[in-house]
Amino acid sequence: MKNITTAFLIFLISFCYSQQEVSYQMNTSATKGEALKYSDIQGSPYLNDNFSPAKATCCNEIMPMRYDTYTDEIEYKKEGTVYTLLKESPYTRIEFTNPKLVLTLEDIDHKPGYFIVLADGKNSLLKKITTKIEAPSGNKNPVSFAKKDTNSSFRRDEPVYYVKTEKGTYRLLKNKKDILDLYPDKTAELNSFFDSNKIKFNKEESLIKLISFLNK
Repeated sequence: MKNITTAFLIFLISFCYSQQEVSYQMNTSATKGEALKYSDIQGSPYLNDNFSPAKATCCNEIMPMRYDTYTDEIEYKKEGTVYTLLKESPYTRIEFTNPKLVLTLEDIDHKPGYFIVLADGKNSLLKKITTKIEAPSGNKNPVSFAKKDTNSSFRRDEPVYYVKTEKGTYRLLKNKKDILDLYPDKTAELNSFFDSNKIKFNKEESLIKLISFLNK
């Protein structure tokens, strides 16, 4: 019985992460079957090109991981092979140790995606980074159907910021009104805070300060 239990635990650990190998290719021609590789595109889709030590909080095993902001997937490397992490529970929080970074899987508007946690507590500040492929100048076709062209490049969009309340409500942060509408019972305190602090809603430092105030 002891041997069976041990074998089952080993099985669970080995399948803590998905076994889906990363291809690094996108279909780019419906007729010719050509493929556009990441190496054909200028720039990088990764938040950090290098794999860094990280783990899913559901598991104890630390593995080299990195975040692909184009596919919105987390890759991990095991025994020299790169795989993608299952984008579902229980792998909802990924902690990188060096550099220190936390990614959380959130479902906003029925679109699950990874967000960087900038501030945590009763209220969380979440940062969303997205990357697109920009077609060469003059190319009128969508990139997904464009021929291979080394002039294609990854373009990172401006980040957007969300607050997640202790009730699980999400709100895109664009201006002061977004916060006041979300916390009507704190109108007086927030107005006083805004009067004393120059909060810029496109600056991380300002938003972290705001969320820290809400978490007091």
